[in-house]
Amino acid sequence: MRALWFGLIVAIALAAGLGLRARTTLAAEVDLHAAEFAGAGACARCHPAHVESFARTFHRTMTQDLAAADPERLAPLAGARVDYGGHVTRFEAAGGTTRLWIDELPVEVVRTVGSHRYQQFLGRADDGTLVRLPIGYHFGERRFFHMNEAFLLPDPPGLDAGAPIELADHDRHVTRWNDNCVFCHNVGPSPGLDPERGTFATEVAELGVACEACHGPAGEHAALNADPARRYLLHLGDAPDPSIVNPARLSPERSADACGRCHGQRMADDIEAFLTEGDPFVPGEDLALYSAPLYADTTLGGEEVFRARFWSDGTPRLTAYELQGMIASRCTMEGSLTCTDCHGMHEGDPRGQIRPSRRGAAMCGDCHADLDADHHPRDVPHAGTACTACHMPPIVYGLRGAHVSHRIDVPRPQPIAPGVRPDACVLCHADLDAVRRRVAPAEGALVQLLLGGDPVQRAVAAEALATDARGADAPTVRSWLAEVVRSDPYPAVRAIAWASLRRRSVAPIEAADLDAAGPRAARERALLALGERIGPLAPLAPDWILARTAGRADAVIEIGE
Repeated sequence: MRALWFGLIVAIALAAGLGLRARTTLAAEVDLHAAEFAGAGACARCHPAHVESFARTFHRTMTQDLAAADPERLAPLAGARVDYGGHVTRFEAAGGTTRLWIDELPVEVVRTVGSHRYQQFLGRADDGTLVRLPIGYHFGERRFFHMNEAFLLPDPPGLDAGAPIELADHDRHVTRWNDNCVFCHNVGPSPGLDPERGTFATEVAELGVACEACHGPAGEHAALNADPARRYLLHLGDAPDPSIVNPARLSPERSADACGRCHGQRMADDIEAFLTEGDPFVPGEDLALYSAPLYADTTLGGEEVFRARFWSDGTPRLTAYELQGMIASRCTMEGSLTCTDCHGMHEGDPRGQIRPSRRGAAMCGDCHADLDADHHPRDVPHAGTACTACHMPPIVYGLRGAHVSHRIDVPRPQPIAPGVRPDACVLCHADLDAVRRRVAPAEGALVQLLLGGDPVQRAVAAEALATDARGADAPTVRSWLAEVVRSDPYPAVRAIAWASLRRRSVAPIEAADLDAAGPRAARERALLALGERIGPLAPLAPDWILARTAGRADAVIEIGE
């Protein structure tokens, strides 16, 4: 009995000592800049549910080593082949090594980038750097495609006529990974540039976007919380753990900065420091300490080279500018909206990661509970989605599609002109004309955008026509889309129009039944052969088409991948 009491006394004394030490470490600030990265594996011991839920996201498999890639998020590389502009690209696997052959030039494929809409591939260059290869795989369409089909630029010279193109045009989007993609698609990126030699010794703490991208380096956190007394004190109290960042405890501005690091294209004052030492930002800090978001009037070398990435009113029109869109919203300027109000990194459908509690009208209900049921237009389908349909319309180009704008705004119809932001009304109502909109010219605004707009306007309009367009019958809409597939000079716009046309066809059609990036004559033959499956088309007079495409703004906008 005496031994039992002695043991209890010793245990209590030890617990008290551990508790005192734990309270001391709870009060101590931790410099996350000096902390080591621990990796997601170290987080699983204490946070298994969070690690498991995040593993389902597409963030986690943003970058993968080919040899260890998730087989469900890996393109079927074996035997794949793409013929583009007279050049043959093919994948070949042998002896545990996968190579991509461009004509007769082999490149070892070592990593993948992307796992949701489409996937790209990284090859090892002769100097040891990694380069993004010119072929991608589209998961939705289950096909490989040339990356020229993803960027907003016209066909290379000769391709539309069926002539071979220059190899430089074929490899136009072969980009070095070490000082480009590495920054946003991995944890703890450090390009490792040697300025004198021009070489790279690139390192990342972890491939893909994992725990420490949002919570900061966790080495010190893991070491401190090996102490069970510290963990219990944290569990019983409500004080934050100073050794890690919890985005839910951050201010709206700092929480948005954690996301905006990758979802808000930016520029550093000292680019060489970023390339040599890596990005110094850690979650919880003010992102502006190290870099500034890009805007239309941001200059580089004295020139506003980024203006084409924004609509004429300054609204972003490309993906990866979501932070700039949200900052320009009244919900942020006059309220406290931040990214995680709508998105949850551990919940919801991985495609968008919208919190289940924020689906439909509930996304806006907390702040706009005073709006009655008649606020939304009565003819908007699926009334629960009416808020975003009108106030966050899909006017942003990226990943070969149109995505919702993160600038939450009131629809304001404007005259159709190059660079002018399309309003939500136009994207649903093909019959809106000068009388109803009080703008000129007197023609359905959606077809004006589709045939006569600038490349982003045309891409957005082509995506909008995938679903019902009020005021135009189905044969007419199919005819508009078929004309874009046949004659638009931008392969990305044609690819989106082809996807919309397939959705509107009367019989199932596969993406591979027509190569939107191929020569015009081949596209015309394919449309003719698919005639009955596409369905009836309304005749479009050549003069009518010419009148609507004559003022088309075909400037090169080599952005938007």
